[in-house]
Amino acid sequence: MADHSEDALIREVNDDLREEQMKLLWKRFGGYIMSVAVLIVVIVAGYQGWKQYDVSTRGGEGESFHAAQQLARSGDVDGALQAFAQLSVDATSGYGVLAQFQQAALMAVKGDAVGAALLYQRIARDNAGDVALGGLATVQGAMVEMNAGGYDVGAVTLRLQAISGNDHPYRFSARELLGLVAMESGDTAQALELFKQLSDDASAPGGIRDRAKNIVQYLGG
Repeated sequence: MADHSEDALIREVNDDLREEQMKLLWKRFGGYIMSVAVLIVVIVAGYQGWKQYDVSTRGGEGESFHAAQQLARSGDVDGALQAFAQLSVDATSGYGVLAQFQQAALMAVKGDAVGAALLYQRIARDNAGDVALGGLATVQGAMVEMNAGGYDVGAVTLRLQAISGNDHPYRFSARELLGLVAMESGDTAQALELFKQLSDDASAPGGIRDRAKNIVQYLGG
């Protein structure tokens, strides 16, 4: 796959991720009830594995993946869950991890936040050597737990801190979520510090900077 194609795929992942984070912000702090959408990031999330497929395998597993997606879009969530779970076991290509991402998203849609979060954690562990896939799974899992409420603040904080370093591709998303965790924990000073840093960071994505500025104002900073 050409470099420019991979760049486009990464941008698509980040666009979808920022959309999910905006839903999280509105749900927790804007008073709106947001429906959980099935994430359409799975094809993008597997861009690195894409290059490793055998053409015939990619075709067959791609068809199975597409069929499972069609089940989800038609409203047959249970059928889609079974199909993605089976593909995640049978696949010999990157479609296996893509199926896991979609399986976790559908579990969250069904209200199984615990199961979804655990699956995201497993994806992150299994792909610890791939900062893009591991980071995406960590961020998505944290959002599922935060949306559900009653989460382990310490555990979520540790996972997000692990991907918040300056060299991690999902550092800005992790820092934004860490700020939200601090807000919910009542640590306004820490939240304000994190969101001020994000709002002043010219290298942060525009959407994250704008949300950070709004929350700084909300916190009286």
